Amino acid sequence: MKYENVFLSASASKEADGRAASYGVTSFMLMGNAGRELLRYIDEYGADTSSVIIMCGRGGNGGNGYSLACCMRDRGINVRVVCTASPKNPDSIAYMERFLSSGGEIIKFDDDSDTVFSLFTKATLVVDSFHGAAFDGELRGDELKMVEWCNSSTASILAVDIPTGVSADGRVLPNSVDADFTVTFTAHKAATVSYPALEYCGKVYVADIGVPDEALKTVRPTGFIIDESILSYLPERAANTNKGSFGTLLAFVGSRNMPGAAYLASLGALRSGVGLLKVTSDPDTLAVLKNRLAEPVFVPLAEEEIDRQKYSALLAGCGLGRENDDVLGALLKRQNQVTIVDADGINYLASHINVLMEMQGDIILTPHPGEMARLMDADPEYVYSNRIECARAFAMEYCCVVVLKGANTVIASPNGDIFVNTTGSSALSKGGSGDVLAGVIASLAAQGVTPLKAACIGVYVHGRAGDELVSEYGTRGLLPHDLPKRIGKLLS
Repeated sequence: MKYENVFLSASASKEADGRAASYGVTSFMLMGNAGRELLRYIDEYGADTSSVIIMCGRGGNGGNGYSLACCMRDRGINVRVVCTASPKNPDSIAYMERFLSSGGEIIKFDDDSDTVFSLFTKATLVVDSFHGAAFDGELRGDELKMVEWCNSSTASILAVDIPTGVSADGRVLPNSVDADFTVTFTAHKAATVSYPALEYCGKVYVADIGVPDEALKTVRPTGFIIDESILSYLPERAANTNKGSFGTLLAFVGSRNMPGAAYLASLGALRSGVGLLKVTSDPDTLAVLKNRLAEPVFVPLAEEEIDRQKYSALLAGCGLGRENDDVLGALLKRQNQVTIVDADGINYLASHINVLMEMQGDIILTPHPGEMARLMDADPEYVYSNRIECARAFAMEYCCVVVLKGANTVIASPNGDIFVNTTGSSALSKGGSGDVLAGVIASLAAQGVTPLKAACIGVYVHGRAGDELVSEYGTRGLLPHDLPKRIGKLLS
């Protein structure tokens, strides 16, 4: 059995493997299955197997490497095993001995490092089977030297389960194996779905090594991968309805120098099906929007005018600037509706974190890593390197939904659940793309979709729209204002 819509921690993965034995699937059988699956995905990837090196460690993942070596010998592939030490567990030892009895060659680094180096220079495929998902140590000595030689090789590099130097939870050590493709077992790990660790994994395959479904059901996933099934949570639109049936969104967005942010957020909201959009902003921004959009109700930027408005969700921050912080702060403090805060709204909260604690309604925050760092008073590099944990910790502490944007956007819920989106590409890395996303999420929330589902649906369709439009505009040519129409189709 394999699950491709969840990811597991190292401990959960180990627990599932361990419980497989109670259903008649031994660790020796899992190791044998792993070898066969690895060879199958090597074929699928199209790697050149004319000269193969397998780097085997002492533990169970090394045993997977020895099992693969046996499968390759059976097929007549030119394969050698290099190692720094002999295996230590019985199953790994059994596959090592089977490889040797078939005439296979194992070279220890400290016995003949010159030969090992020569093999790396001639290899067409290097298989990294040093450490698996359980690795949480440091690389040093002979292992570190072989990893360096592996990375400098011209060969394709396959990582078994997880690249050496990368932990299952996504921690990346200097000089980690930089794989071209990774075959991970049973289910994804955080490292195989979230950056920066994903950069070291290359193309990822999930292999079924025979862990029974019953064993998998006993472990709690670390997180979930968003796919098309998220669209099933969209509410149906009945025939006998009016604009009041689909919610009202109040958007406090834009400023004199950034009216485009207000325009893009409004387009995102309108194309996502909100019944009525009300926009409040400075006079210059409203003047621009009145010439571009026919659908919204335009609300003058005055507290008494805003207070008179009725709405089911509030969007605040897209292109807002900081000149209206007083109005924004007062508005946020009065909120008892679901509120989506983006961009300069997040920058305001970063310096007025107490306001976040005072807000009464559900909250969705949509920061990029720099904004997340300001919210947490942390170093941006720390946030980038620990995206899942940062999003989860903040969401739980402040009881909000966090949408941490970027490649493979991370969504965290107040109870600690994590969702990772895999749609989207660098085509969306343009100013204004996030404004469209904020408008989509806010529109869905205004229509009554729960905050977590609104965030997940919005992120998914935003990324997928970008993917579909790349064929028409290219990654460079796609613009944020191209997205809303396609998003509307996807939501239909």
